[in-house]
Amino acid sequence: MKTNKICGEIVKDIRSSFIRFPHVERILISFDRLYEYQCENEEAEHIILLGESGVGKSTLVKRYAHRHPPIEHEEFTEIPVLYLVLGPSPTRKSLAQTFLRAMGDPMWRRGSEPELTERVIDLFAKCRVRLVIIDEANHLIDRGGEKTLHTAADWLKVVIDSSQVSFVFAGIPRIKRLLATNDQLRGRLREVIEIERFSVANESAELDLRSALKRFKSYMGDLPTIDISGAAVARLFAFATDGRLRDIRRLLVRAVELAYEMPDPRLTDVVLAEAFRTVIYSGSPDSRNPFHKTFNQMPLVKSDEPFAPVER
Repeated sequence: MKTNKICGEIVKDIRSSFIRFPHVERILISFDRLYEYQCENEEAEHIILLGESGVGKSTLVKRYAHRHPPIEHEEFTEIPVLYLVLGPSPTRKSLAQTFLRAMGDPMWRRGSEPELTERVIDLFAKCRVRLVIIDEANHLIDRGGEKTLHTAADWLKVVIDSSQVSFVFAGIPRIKRLLATNDQLRGRLREVIEIERFSVANESAELDLRSALKRFKSYMGDLPTIDISGAAVARLFAFATDGRLRDIRRLLVRAVELAYEMPDPRLTDVVLAEAFRTVIYSGSPDSRNPFHKTFNQMPLVKSDEPFAPVER
């Protein structure tokens, strides 16, 4: 029972930890700049936050929103930071409804598109919204034709101009296609910040990855473990997870669980190899398992492998 409790605590720490990497600190400073920006007599500033799936975008923007929760006043609810997640293939009307629902409007389903849009802009002012964070913003262009792209861009331009509120658009890199649909919108979204995957491509990048692994190792307490933050093993983690923070967490969580299933718990390369086969690449041959001694040192990007490109 004690062993299960220790394992559970380690897993919880790995899953819930928010590590303030240097790039995270820089992004939070940029968000603070938008949050503090007063847009009374000039255009608001905006940011596009890019990153491949699994690099930590959603965790970061959710954390920032939680730092600025709604404030209940006697006559209204103040929403300093409005956080919302876009669903697939949004229309002008569904965009307005998504915004209204996120602001707690009980009538978010009712009204024509122009009426809903007017309510969005009105509630921005009444709720004193200072920053809007749109997560999964790539849904603005996913599976949409050129007409859909122009429609979404035009609606956003109207809301941005009318509200004078700063926006953050967070999504995977193809969100940049949105800027190609509307010159005026592109002119408003000049600042682009990209979260890179961890790698060992150069000394600085390798140090960042090793620092992250060292932090995760610190959560393991007295569990005997190989040096996951050492240069050699960090390189294997880069192969095994494509440098994606979500997969690093997933791999370590499963490795800890497997370690504590052993009579003598310990985290070894054999345990990591089994964890990789379980949560990253099911049925991987030994030559394609970074933690197996026969691994061929090639990235896992073939068509049937976990990090094969989705689009070119």
